This record gives sequence, C-alpha cells and structure tokens, in this order.
Amino acid sequence: MGNSGEKAGFIVPPPGLIPARGAEEAAPPAPITPVSFPGFVPVPIGVTVPSAPQPADAGQEAHAAAAPAALERPRNVLPQEDTLIPKIWRLTFADGQSLEATSSMVIGRDPAVVPVRPQAQRIPVADPAKSVSKTHAIIDLEATELSVTDLHSTNGVIVTRPDGRQDDLPPGGRTVLFVGSRVLLGEFAIDITRE
Repeated sequence: MGNSGEKAGFIVPPPGLIPARGAEEAAPPAPITPVSFPGFVPVPIGVTVPSAPQPADAGQEAHAAAAPAALERPRNVLPQEDTLIPKIWRLTFADGQSLEATSSMVIGRDPAVVPVRPQAQRIPVADPAKSVSKTHAIIDLEATELSVTDLHSTNGVIVTRPDGRQDDLPPGGRTVLFVGSRVLLGEFAIDITRE
C-alpha cells in the first residue's frame, strides 16, 4: 500500500468525495423526493401515445379510456393488419392475374406510357366487355399507401371500401385503397388484399 496513513483492507476514497467531519452540521442534507413511475402499457407499432401523463394507480383503465381518441393508425391499415411483419399488397384481377404491388402500375386493355409515371409498369388486362379503356387507371404504391387514379377513362373508376361505401372517382380523381377494397375499371374488378 503506497501511503503510510492507509489501513490494510480499506480503500481510501478520492479527496472531496466524502465531506469532512463537521460539514454535515453546516449544511443539512437535501430532502429526498419520492419518484413515481407510470405503469407500462404496450402500444402497437404505428400508433401515437397521448402526451398527458397517466396516474400510476389508474393503470390500464385510464389508458383504455384515453385510447380511442388518442391513438391513430396509418390511414390505409385496418386494425387486424397492424403487426410487426411487413405486408405485401396484392392485386387480383378479374381475368385471373394476381400481382404484387411493388411500384406504380398503369392498367388498361393496351396501356400506353403515361407522362406523369413514365417508369410505371404497364399491365394489360383481358376485358371481353370492353368496359376498360386502353389506358384506364394508375395504381400507385408510395411507402405503405396504395392508391388509384382515374386517367380520364371512358367508363370511370369506382372503389368499394370494406365497409361498403363507394367512391365514384371524377375524371383524374384519386383515392386511397384499403385492405378488402374492390376497384372497378368500368365493369372489370380488381380485389385488393395484403399478405
């Protein structure tokens, strides 16, 4: 041991770490304030937690009361689709085609390149009723949002949502698609799912 003042078996703290004798009397110790922590409530991915603190004793009941107003989920994801596993949008066409939506797609009987989406895939469909225009609509995938835009088609685009509501798009109109939606290009159906 280096210093002669040290006793064997004891570790001497650095100077200033422990106050000198008599310092306790000069300055009374600061009062200890108890700290309470709110209870932990798991929150699904993609939701916003309310910023107002919840009392610890209220627990999950207080959180459940605030949940409907405070939690938001992405616009095109239904509650059963909110999981940790990435989902793939799938389009099932009336002519038997089934495609994964990986980018923008121009759909029609004989689709041409569209100036606003020159890199979009062109997807021709077989429509015996000829209700689909040659270049009828664009289906876009941006991040996780799927949407359809009417390209001033002859017979229009109607989207039926899972709850039964219908959007009859005006020429050039656009709407977001949900899981379980059905898109009608004229009389030609496209069903929207995720897997």
